[in-house]
Amino acid sequence: MTVRHPFILKALSFSLIFFIGACATLKKERNFSKSGLTVAFRSLNFLDDVQNIKFVYPILLSKENLRNHLLSLYHQDIISPRKPRPLFPRASAAELAPLFKTALKKVKPGEYLHFEYRSSRGLTEGQVFATAKKIHWYFLKINGRAYSNNPLGIRKPTWKLVRMQGQTYQRLQAGGFKKVVKNRIIANTHLPFPKQRAIK
Repeated sequence: MTVRHPFILKALSFSLIFFIGACATLKKERNFSKSGLTVAFRSLNFLDDVQNIKFVYPILLSKENLRNHLLSLYHQDIISPRKPRPLFPRASAAELAPLFKTALKKVKPGEYLHFEYRSSRGLTEGQVFATAKKIHWYFLKINGRAYSNNPLGIRKPTWKLVRMQGQTYQRLQAGGFKKVVKNRIIANTHLPFPKQRAIK
């Protein structure tokens, strides 16, 4: 028995350390849900292509400014393009703006905000973070459809975001040229009320 005790103690110590580490990892991702919106505060290690990006904290935006951001997000089908459609109706944007304001204010250094919004049209999933004078909106799903725009046609193209005033696509360096990523919008931090929303 005396020979086995050190081995048992080491095994118990390792198990305890692993358990504590697992709990700490779980605690890092805080989340809450309200009005169909679920947000999670995730580590930047989960983000792709952000090696040269300098993040800004805290993310302090007014409710009106966030409403303008949500109202300025439009998408369009790739294969059968029709008139660009808004991601969020006016009523939804007005309801979600204060929730995003609260959530973004709570994002800690080393984190970004992951969100899911479930409506009658399906699940919209994305990521958002801030840099100097810019807000980055990355979308993974819109109305239940995952983003796909593979030029080789391996997967059927689905949708793309449509740039509005004060917005640009993210550009990634790929070899000797820059690749435009059309499910990622970089917008000026302070956006005016979008003109297209003023048109009946």
